[in-house]
Amino acid sequence: MAKDKKKLLPPSSLIVTQSNKLVEARYSLPLGEQRLILSMIAKIQPDDADFTEYRINVKEFASFLGLDQKSIYRGFHAIQKSIVSRVLVFYEDDGPLAIGWVSSAKYLDGEGAVLLSFDPKLKPYLLQLKGNFTSCRLEMLLSFKSQYTMRVYNLLKQYEHLKTREIKIEVLREILGLRVDLHPEYSNFKLNIIKPVQKELKAKSDLSFEFDEIKYGRRVGAIRFHIFTKKLNESSTIESPIEGIPILSILDLSPLEIHADTLLDQLMVLVPEQHRAKKTVQTALGVFEQKNGFDYVKRNILYSNTKADKSYAGFLNNALKNDWGHDWELDQKIQPVKKKVVEIWERQGFASQKEYDDAMYRKQMEQYNKVGQNVHPLIHGAMVDG
Repeated sequence: MAKDKKKLLPPSSLIVTQSNKLVEARYSLPLGEQRLILSMIAKIQPDDADFTEYRINVKEFASFLGLDQKSIYRGFHAIQKSIVSRVLVFYEDDGPLAIGWVSSAKYLDGEGAVLLSFDPKLKPYLLQLKGNFTSCRLEMLLSFKSQYTMRVYNLLKQYEHLKTREIKIEVLREILGLRVDLHPEYSNFKLNIIKPVQKELKAKSDLSFEFDEIKYGRRVGAIRFHIFTKKLNESSTIESPIEGIPILSILDLSPLEIHADTLLDQLMVLVPEQHRAKKTVQTALGVFEQKNGFDYVKRNILYSNTKADKSYAGFLNNALKNDWGHDWELDQKIQPVKKKVVEIWERQGFASQKEYDDAMYRKQMEQYNKVGQNVHPLIHGAMVDG
């Protein structure tokens, strides 16, 4: 099983490179859409002079995100509609500039793919960057289960060489795209955003942080991050992103739900939204999680989501009592035998996927070094001008 799981990971050679102004832009993207945007950015090459239409294969996208194949097509129709409405804001010297992430999104019927085009006004922030940019591994970013962790990771990576970064609370909230009414008190912001992000970075990434609270009078007005670089164990694999959750579930989650931290919260996210407030559901999840563990409850929730017709709460309780999801989960893991597809690394004469990924990584880094001549050589980013 471990071997199969490794195939779900995206190619380790892909790099996401953004101008530092884009790293600090104000926007809010649901987790699934943010992963899609990052996957598009990773397709851009250092010497590209213009954007093209970026083709995302639906099954491929589902595979490296560990998503349910059965609902992925329906999910992509939903993402096609929502992604074109997402806007990010840059604070320029002469005033704020609002730009849409994509100018078009076309689903190709019968081809299992979607074509997406970046808005042309994003060119200065993504193309032919010769300084003041930040680069991160796509594989690392996709491993995070919170959109806030993705954003904070980029903000810290930008200043990794300086080892410290101070950000005003109000500015950090704007960058993270938090609504005014979401965690308005600093104590709640710290508990529900900063601390969980700190925990996830420490567990998964190549950097971690501690922080000091900077007070303006009696209130905390800024955070000073102390950034620590760590070397990941090369033999370990980055955790595959959320497994078994249909893409629509991820796209529809609120910021609070996406950032579920406790095991019970993570299980509650799997329950259809209209049933989460029911006490019978909440009680059943708590009791059976304590008694049988997280995976036991998870499979029975997913089974109920698929099979329940009328009374969801009653069906879920019976599924939890009798472990109806056990055999169903085994059936989901049995894949039909398919004709072997010749992989790209085989077609290009490499001995393995890893050898191909390593070669592509070296090639991409060489290209970045070429376009980055005569500027600060830091690959991981530099401070924003001014």
